[in-house]
Amino acid sequence: MGRKITAAARFQVGFILVSLSSWTGTVWAQAAASAFPNSAPQQNVGAETKSSGSESRQAAEDKSPEFGSPQEVGGQATGDGAAAKSETGFKFGVQEQSEVWANLLGGGHRATSYNGLTTASLDLDLDKSLGWKEARFFVSAIDIHGHGPTDSLVGNNQVVSNIEARPSLKLYELWLEQRLFGTLYLRVGQAVANDEMTSSYGALFLNSSFGFPGLPAADLPSGGPSYPLATPFARARWKATDKFTLVGAVYNGDPAPPGSGDPQIRDRNGTAFRLNGNSYGVAELRYSPDPDAPDALSTTYRLGGWYHSARFGDRRVDATGGLLASPSSSGIAKTHTGDFALYGIVDQVVWQREGTKNEGIALFLQVHAAPGDRNLSDLLVEGGVNWNAPFHERPDDVAGLSFAYLGISPAVRQFSRDLIAFGRGGAAYATNETVIEATYKVSVSDRLTLQPDVQLVLNPNAHIPGSFGPKPLSNTLVIGIRATISLGSQ
Repeated sequence: MGRKITAAARFQVGFILVSLSSWTGTVWAQAAASAFPNSAPQQNVGAETKSSGSESRQAAEDKSPEFGSPQEVGGQATGDGAAAKSETGFKFGVQEQSEVWANLLGGGHRATSYNGLTTASLDLDLDKSLGWKEARFFVSAIDIHGHGPTDSLVGNNQVVSNIEARPSLKLYELWLEQRLFGTLYLRVGQAVANDEMTSSYGALFLNSSFGFPGLPAADLPSGGPSYPLATPFARARWKATDKFTLVGAVYNGDPAPPGSGDPQIRDRNGTAFRLNGNSYGVAELRYSPDPDAPDALSTTYRLGGWYHSARFGDRRVDATGGLLASPSSSGIAKTHTGDFALYGIVDQVVWQREGTKNEGIALFLQVHAAPGDRNLSDLLVEGGVNWNAPFHERPDDVAGLSFAYLGISPAVRQFSRDLIAFGRGGAAYATNETVIEATYKVSVSDRLTLQPDVQLVLNPNAHIPGSFGPKPLSNTLVIGIRATISLGSQ
């Protein structure tokens, strides 16, 4: 039997890896500066003074993954692509996100929990650092620690925090990008699919459904290519005009190796590198009516879809055409070839404070629809409002209010009624699980942000039996706060 690795030992290993990476990064930066002493200086663009114009928009669409989750990590949101702006073409960063949550009402258990995420990343502009024209390299590693509120307190489907996951130290993203003909970006390696299917304004919120959407997370094998499970992929982005962009990507269909149990444990260190099996493809068209709008306050429309090539089991009917809930059923579901969904996303600016670029109010709405016969969820509707700089004296603060409606497919709900009819079930499943979230992100300094958050979860897990047993869970109110500390080369 192998020795159990304690949390303290994992922290020590993570600290050593981060320290070695930091030392290596410093040496690289010094070497690059010596090798290219005549590199043209780049304009220093701080987070609080984002530039506008079509060039900045193009850079914004070509960002590195942000430290953290799907959002990041949001989900996974995107970062600032700082390597391209530095004189040496090098950016190393470390970020710690720590959260404390409390379940005040309902759910599975009333108590508090802690969870956190440490991310180390290296972003290289290979043109500046090695002379490889129009090329870029990115790698990140994460240490997930603590136990988040979803499994320990709430028991819902749409994970309360977009950084909570099974504790582990793992390789996360690793990719190389090549720019061709000035407008075509080819990227290959290992990553998550958070750059597509997500709202830019939804990235503010902490619930995981505003990062990688709740519908594919509920329907795809192992939750799909999303935090914390990155998988091999290839991606092409073509900026057809200043206003239109077309994106296509293909990922491995199941980021976790075959087997039973938790997929996050089956790929605990992020090194499965699965190249066999089925595929998952995404295509998306983006339209930005005002290419010169600042990235923090811009309008964008997205229309897209995804397809998964695996075979999916029917949610109600068995292979012989009978009911899966019947005691006489073989329990082997009828299979369907492939799975798919269509979606649309609107990020819309509705008000801008006079005399400012990044201060104003924006709305977002996204709708995802999938077949109901083979999926747990057949409909996702999300929306909300963001207010950048609600107080003019604090231009970097952001307030937001949102909702996420995860519809349970008719086949799944009818299956629960079949169980009751055959005397094998206790309660019918709900039509949906809905999350309402209010949050406020406070910029304390360039290195520190605090984000208090409140979430009301209606019909947790849609009354489907889970880790807290077969009894339906009552509506839940959770509160929490996230502290984010960011360090790294400038």
